Amino acid sequence: MSAPQGAAGARSRFPLSLALLLGAALMINYVDRGTISTAAPLIKTEFGLDPVQMGLLLSAFFVTYVLSQPLVGILVDRLGAARVLAAGFTVWSVGTFLTGLSSGIAALVALRLVMGAGESVCYPSGFALIARRVENEHRARATAIMQFGSVVGPAVGTYVGGLVMIRYGWRTMFMVLGLASLLWLIPWSAQLRAPPASAAPPEAAAAGPRWIDVVRQRALWGTVLGNFCSNYAFYFVFTSVPLYLVEERGLSLSSMTHVQSLIFVMDSASILATGFALDWWVRRGAAPSLAYKTALSLSAAGVGVCLLCLSGAGAFAGAALLLATGLGDGLNAPSVGALTQRFAGPLATGRWMGTQNAVSNTAGFLAPAVTGYLVKHDHGHYSLALWVTGCVALLGLLAWLALVPPVEPVDWSRVRPRDSRAPVPDPR
Repeated sequence: MSAPQGAAGARSRFPLSLALLLGAALMINYVDRGTISTAAPLIKTEFGLDPVQMGLLLSAFFVTYVLSQPLVGILVDRLGAARVLAAGFTVWSVGTFLTGLSSGIAALVALRLVMGAGESVCYPSGFALIARRVENEHRARATAIMQFGSVVGPAVGTYVGGLVMIRYGWRTMFMVLGLASLLWLIPWSAQLRAPPASAAPPEAAAAGPRWIDVVRQRALWGTVLGNFCSNYAFYFVFTSVPLYLVEERGLSLSSMTHVQSLIFVMDSASILATGFALDWWVRRGAAPSLAYKTALSLSAAGVGVCLLCLSGAGAFAGAALLLATGLGDGLNAPSVGALTQRFAGPLATGRWMGTQNAVSNTAGFLAPAVTGYLVKHDHGHYSLALWVTGCVALLGLLAWLALVPPVEPVDWSRVRPRDSRAPVPDPR
């Protein structure tokens, strides 16, 4: 018996306000975390840091960011994604503000650790909310709108933060951005009061899988490897390219902020186009495996080749390759998010994404740390770092084409029998 027309219409409705707020949250997330990269040339000079020390400072954020992810995933599934997101958002915004008041390198590192713990809530919470409130046929574009914030954030943060920093100093930049971030909590309060989503399936009242059941999935570890490789390249661009443009290419701070912002503008345009295109392709009958893996493979190949070619390119070609890197990265973000939600489903996306993001985001502290070591070893040049980053990006092809199985939902009822005593996943 088919569902009533009104019910079907309710189920297929696209919650645009949720997607926009999640995109805004991720944008602010990346604005706040990226301020350290924008300020890196000034901080490096003020504290007399060598490339290795600068790499370690850029990496500190990701220690707590990574270690907090599995716990956050469990809290999301048990306490509610909307509440966990609001709590973490408050922590990282206050941490950003306090960074502007820090008096030494030790305080900077400590506050970056606090910010890492706060910002770890964003992906597990956001992806869980999309999995529970958005239907399959709309998830790629919902994920694209959310992920759009991850590249608009660096563009806005680099440009606006750079202008504030140049005029008022890097400390003022942190304080202004930290206070402004807290305004997002005002519209988000409506989501905290939202009723259970109509997109949640009836079995959402049953217990979800155990964490150990999630980590036994081959699909999880294939996705982890592919996501690690794309993250390594992204974080190289995010944390080290500002220094590369100033030190290797000789750009001024003002020119650097313009080029870095343009990279993320290209990335953001690619994300939105990819998300809408994937949903359209799947609605037209394409298998999710074909759609998602095609985009992910093209992303890995494009980003890897661009970075490998960048080391020997001239000024004009180098700028074009950096912009093309942004376009290639944009193919990845909505694809990996939609793929993860399809595998895990509403019952397990929080735990799945918490684990996936924890392991794959080790790239966040490895990329700047390894880059700093390679630049020092290469006497201040970035050629070796570009080659290593390009090869890591290309390694992602192995994950997407050989390790990740066909993209179909995991049947958690066959993985673990229903247990009525286990905690009920909160649909919010």
